[in-house]
Amino acid sequence: MNQQVVYEVIRDDTGWFWQLTDADTTVATDTTWYESAGDARAAIDRIRGAVAAVRNPELDGDGFFYPLDTPHDRPGFHVRGSDGINAYEWEFHHGDDLLAVSSYTYQTAKAAREAAAAFKQTALGGVPVHLVGGMSDEVIDGAFTIEQTGLRTALGALRRTFSRGKSHRQYLADIDTRIVVSGIRGKSSTARRLDDVFNRRGYDVLTKITGNHPMLLRNGDVIPITRTGPYTTLYENIDVLREFGPQLEQYTPDDVAIFENQGITEYTTRLINKQFVRPHIVVLGNVRQDHQDTLGKTLRALARAFARSIPSGTTVVNGEQNDVLAEYMRKEIDQQGAEMKRVEIPPDQRGRIGAETVYACNEVLRLLDMEPIPNAQLNAYLDAIQPHWIRLPRGRVFNGAEINDIESTEAVRKALAGDSEVLPLVYLRSDRRSRTASFASYLNTLVDRGLITRAHAGGAFTDVFAANVNVPVTQHDRNEDAGVVLDEMLAEGPPVLLMGNTVDDFMRDMEIEIADRARQAAIEGITGEC
Repeated sequence: MNQQVVYEVIRDDTGWFWQLTDADTTVATDTTWYESAGDARAAIDRIRGAVAAVRNPELDGDGFFYPLDTPHDRPGFHVRGSDGINAYEWEFHHGDDLLAVSSYTYQTAKAAREAAAAFKQTALGGVPVHLVGGMSDEVIDGAFTIEQTGLRTALGALRRTFSRGKSHRQYLADIDTRIVVSGIRGKSSTARRLDDVFNRRGYDVLTKITGNHPMLLRNGDVIPITRTGPYTTLYENIDVLREFGPQLEQYTPDDVAIFENQGITEYTTRLINKQFVRPHIVVLGNVRQDHQDTLGKTLRALARAFARSIPSGTTVVNGEQNDVLAEYMRKEIDQQGAEMKRVEIPPDQRGRIGAETVYACNEVLRLLDMEPIPNAQLNAYLDAIQPHWIRLPRGRVFNGAEINDIESTEAVRKALAGDSEVLPLVYLRSDRRSRTASFASYLNTLVDRGLITRAHAGGAFTDVFAANVNVPVTQHDRNEDAGVVLDEMLAEGPPVLLMGNTVDDFMRDMEIEIADRARQAAIEGITGEC
């Protein structure tokens, strides 16, 4: 489940379109289809500009809602509907242009007006996220294919690439600015945000997003990466540069290449930085307790692994806000012959979820002698990624299972519930035993603070997990019905917080169940405390 506000750029049989989603609930959509993803992104820019020009965010304030068919030249909203059929929708206009419409028909005018207000509050900070293939999961023609092979074959391909024709290193040298995004949390969103910033400033931009749905973004257009196997391969970065390096050279604007570092061991993280990309700038968002089985057992070991992966001559934009950890990393980075710039967060924004990754964008721009992003836009980015409870007809829930580390999970819990009780569901993986142990310890700290009185667990080794948690733990088999489990948890009273892992059919079914119920709650106008 996506837990931040994003513009999804989607392709279907008609063309490309955008929709604004909040935690997998679609808030708004365009009424136009476009020939390319880039055209859809341009429409999103028009939306963001118009939203910024709306005078008054209050529901009944001047310049927010207009009566139907009233001429005006400023951005504003209409609400259409009838009490007779209990069906209301909102529209967002700028003069005669219809820019966005509500995705649902609401049962009351009040619900439609509140939905329009929510759109106004979040639309400025949403970042475009491309969903290749759209609703039908159709693969786009011309997808960039990466073949997966064994290690010996991969190393052979690496040697051939460095020894024949124009070398990978020459392609790297021809790129004006190379940026790698690394760390534990927020890598993909940071890469997308940087891609958005450079695109809007007219640069020739190639961005590689890694993960379950890998893709290349080229000047706003999407090129899906099709892998012949289930795993990320390190040498696919070579294939990307070999394919697109010549294209980058043909353009007049300065070019920027942004790579998300997908390495999950110290060796692979270092190899991407020092051999495959050789970045001018590494954005290191944060250090959190995850991938402990492959990167290090402690925060200090994790920090050392990231610091030692930095090539000589590189500048590191470090978002880690722990002073002791950051200074330790500075010394390690100095030993690598690199330099570290720490992300500075304004006092009024410190402690907000993701602030270190959002404000890292400005540190990158300053290093390149570019005008920083205005604080209003940065704060809009931050507003769009702050967690909030998802309202369901029978209670509240937040799906934090994709966060994976306990520090980020606690930050989310604190932002959502403060000192109030929550009901956790921890989903466990057999190949993440260190993560399982860290979440057992984390729940016990919540027990000691009186913030949980019971818990639920699913996935692998739930009996061992339950035996090590100091409150009653209800165990769930992965074959149980997700909707039934959700009903059981909501009936217990406290809001439900999912955590641990998302990679399982049960958790995917839970995401779908929550999204369907959240849409129903929005249509019915369910708000306030449950």
